[in-house]
Amino acid sequence: MLGDNIKKLRSAAGLSQEELAGKLHVVRQTVSKWEKGLSVPDADMLIALAKALNSSPAKLLGTDKDEAGASTQAHELAGQLAELNARLAEQLEKNRRLRRSLSMAAVAAACLALLVQLLPKLHGFFTGLYLSGAAGGIIGGADGPTAIYISSSGPSWPALAIFSALLILGILGLIRTRKR
Repeated sequence: MLGDNIKKLRSAAGLSQEELAGKLHVVRQTVSKWEKGLSVPDADMLIALAKALNSSPAKLLGTDKDEAGASTQAHELAGQLAELNARLAEQLEKNRRLRRSLSMAAVAAACLALLVQLLPKLHGFFTGLYLSGAAGGIIGGADGPTAIYISSSGPSWPALAIFSALLILGILGLIRTRKR
């Protein structure tokens, strides 16, 4: 009913969806969704829509026929609009919390992976501080008469790049999902 009234009044005013959207500072798809009944404007937008169409909110809602029943019907519709807006806000908050949790998990996983990649290199660095220059980077030691040495290997650079990118993306995700 609301969608039909918007479409009828828009056509009567000689406006395209694009022109009406421009007057209301929304995109054309928003007007299209209102007309198709896929979404409804909130109370403030309903008033602006009525002004843009040279009408009244009651006429848009189809309640100006009977003044006695119009008030009750308008209150019911306002309640339904408020309920829809509350549900939408709740869903958006759930989505934000989920994205934030995923971002935190990505940051934690990236930090752990980077630590695992860099730990052997850090161990070799600190071992080299205490040993002579020739023995720097050696983790193991002489194993009896065979004199086998285990030296530390450096980090895997592709893995470091991937985990660093994951860390950066996780931090950006945390920034984008913070409460404003």
